[in-house]
Amino acid sequence: MEKLTEEQVTELVRKIRKGEGDDIELVQWISEISLATSNPEVIKTIMLGDGITVEEIVETLYIYKPIIL
Repeated sequence: MEKLTEEQVTELVRKIRKGEGDDIELVQWISEISLATSNPEVIKTIMLGDGITVEEIVETLYIYKPIIL
């Protein structure tokens, strides 16, 4: 599976925030976003609240940097 582009991640976040997709699609989308952003807290970040835009969510997802030991 190829990594998603930032534009594709934005579209999936938009769909998740709108409540689109069934359970199977949601699990797949979240997994794809996690792989693309290296962020393990995709759900938590997407559900930050109503005052944040989709673009801000995507930016937050990409800001995450894992600690490499």
